[in-house]
Formats: sequence, C-alpha cells, structure tokens
Amino acid sequence: MITLIMTILLAVAVAMVFLVPSREVTQPPGKAQVFWEILAPGASPVWGVFGGLVLVGWIYFLVQDLFLFWKGSPYIIRVIATPNVVSTYRIPIKDSAQLVLRLINPSWAWVYLAPAVLFALNLTLVFRDKLFRKSV
Repeated sequence: MITLIMTILLAVAVAMVFLVPSREVTQPPGKAQVFWEILAPGASPVWGVFGGLVLVGWIYFLVQDLFLFWKGSPYIIRVIATPNVVSTYRIPIKDSAQLVLRLINPSWAWVYLAPAVLFALNLTLVFRDKLFRKSV
C-alpha cells in the first residue's frame, strides 16, 4: 500500500516538474516568507545550489531528534532492529536496552550541536541578506 502511494506521489511530482509550464514571477514573496526561510534552513534563496542539501540535512536532524525523544535513540534502525543488534554484539538480554542505546547513539555534538549550528548559520545568512537588500 505504501509503495503504491509513494509511486503515485512520485508520478505526480515528475508530472509537475516536466509538464506544468513555468511562469514568470510577477509578485514579490509574502511577509510570511521570511518566517519560513528562518524556520527551514535551505528554503532561502541565499543558500543557492546548496539549499536542497541543507533542507534535507535540516529535516534529517528534526527526524533524528524526534526519534531521540520518542524512542530513546535517534536512529530509526534501532527501533526496527534492536533484537538483531543485541544478538550481533552478544549483549546480555537483561541489560539489552541500555547497552544498545549506549552502543549506537551518536554523541551530543551530532544530536544537539549540529542542528543548532545549522540554525544559527541560516539565521545569520537570512538576516544578512534581508539587511543587505534593504540597504541597496
């Protein structure tokens, strides 16, 4: 079922990219655009060709933190394959959950510092771009 939905969504996306004609922009972005540029790093034109990669990285960090607070580990693989990890590394069953989490969890820098640095960099770039455009 999920495969069918993903296939349909992919077909619609491809059709939109190749079949819908592009039009010239005649209106400036709305006032909420700045809010979305700040909230979603990579959405701002200031990122240029790297915008897509930055946005994918930001979504990865959000999903990672969601899993960390929801399941105790930022990796979806831990939710799916904990019994396999326990048997692979020969962890005693009684301590399995805590030892697996310690074994496969990333450091605090990757979980907390990387998203904070990306957000701060995006905030700086967006505000610098907005101030530069107003002064020119």
